Amino acid sequence: MCGSVQRLKPFLPQCLGKLERIIRQPKSMSGRESGSAGVIFALALPALLGLIGGAVDYAAITKDQTRLQSAADATALSIAREMTLGPMTQDRVQALATSYSAANFGATVAAIGTLVENGMAVKVSLQKAAEVPLGILPMLAGVTDVAASATARVNANPSPTKLCVLSLGEKTNGGIFMHNNSVISAPECMLQSNSTVREAMIIQQGSQLTANLACARGGISNSAGVVRTTLLTDCPPINNPLANKPEPSTLGPCLANKLVVKGTERRTLSPGIYCNGVTIEGNAQVTLSPGVFVFRGGPLVVSQNGELLGNGVTLMFSGRKAYFRFLDNSLIRISAPTSGLSAGMLIWESSTFIKGLNSWQNGGCGGNGNDDDDDNGVLGCTTQVVGKILPKKTNEHHINSDRARELTGTIYLRDGLLLVDSRRPVADQSPFTVLVVNKLDLYDGPNLMLNSNYGGAAIPVPPGLGPIGSKNVRLGY
Repeated sequence: MCGSVQRLKPFLPQCLGKLERIIRQPKSMSGRESGSAGVIFALALPALLGLIGGAVDYAAITKDQTRLQSAADATALSIAREMTLGPMTQDRVQALATSYSAANFGATVAAIGTLVENGMAVKVSLQKAAEVPLGILPMLAGVTDVAASATARVNANPSPTKLCVLSLGEKTNGGIFMHNNSVISAPECMLQSNSTVREAMIIQQGSQLTANLACARGGISNSAGVVRTTLLTDCPPINNPLANKPEPSTLGPCLANKLVVKGTERRTLSPGIYCNGVTIEGNAQVTLSPGVFVFRGGPLVVSQNGELLGNGVTLMFSGRKAYFRFLDNSLIRISAPTSGLSAGMLIWESSTFIKGLNSWQNGGCGGNGNDDDDDNGVLGCTTQVVGKILPKKTNEHHINSDRARELTGTIYLRDGLLLVDSRRPVADQSPFTVLVVNKLDLYDGPNLMLNSNYGGAAIPVPPGLGPIGSKNVRLGY
């Protein structure tokens, strides 16, 4: 008959009692006041060895039980955190319980995951064979297995969380990197870094983060930043909600090649494909007619006092060196389409986008500072990170403008870096802005304001980026 570790508590006192009776037994059998010490020892030796062996097994099983309970706690919490991000089924709970427990113990653990309390909690029960070095306890006490259970509950939230920032890079240091004095204001939003590294999210000294929730698969480094939110680590990944979204075509003839609009020129551009770059500078103003604009093989650069205006537009980037730069005092007022294939998509890296060669992904803000064909203007302001001065990388998308105030819609940069270093608020006049990027870097004290007034515009939020549940989980038994 199988036993469990709960039966072990009275085991040692019982063994001591048995040993005492064996030692006293020769006295009652012989009727003499003194007996042979050797005989007594010989009679007591099996019980003594059993007691010592049982103590060794008991210590091993206690350690095994503690480890199993920790695994049950962690598994229940992990599943509950995923419950806050979207609907959960019984089959999904069971699959997660099996996979999480197998990651800790391999296939030796039997795991049962159950939705309880009207779907607002998950119970995890684990059971495995006891690890007994000497095998004494199974013989003496019938203990052959250990078991543990944990229940994690999700606290109901009348205002479901909205996902405003998702960093997709799984091996990126600082998937969300707030350099010194940076500010993110997202009071109704959730921020998530899918990176599994130790510093998946970095909040440096003087930075301020206001959000509904900040979550990272790996760790969160906070160096005396001001945080007005709950920080959670070891969060389940959020799969890219836009991974399978159909894209508009980036093929076809070029409407323009190396287009430059400068001086005081006023131009209206039609949707289509623009090759090898578009530059808007001086006091020029460009108005985009509604539709999809593909920038293929070159950047969109708005600098000096240039203006970029457009409602119902999608900016798509395809090929190498295809990035956007909103610089200097340029005015940016653009909003996404309300219908069609690109509804809700404001800025979009296509599947044909080719990221720059520099290794910004492998460190917070820079690499070795060398320039190359895909890194125009690597040098800029610098930051102090672990005793090193690292240059600001600008080989991908860059918002430096002090007047990038309206960016309504979803910015989707699946492979690229978004660098924000404006000196005035960014996107603060947008009803909502959603960022799904490989990596987000904030420099030089910018204030990235992520509103989530989805009802304030007719522009839809792509599925998977809207309200995704409540934020708090707690462990119970």
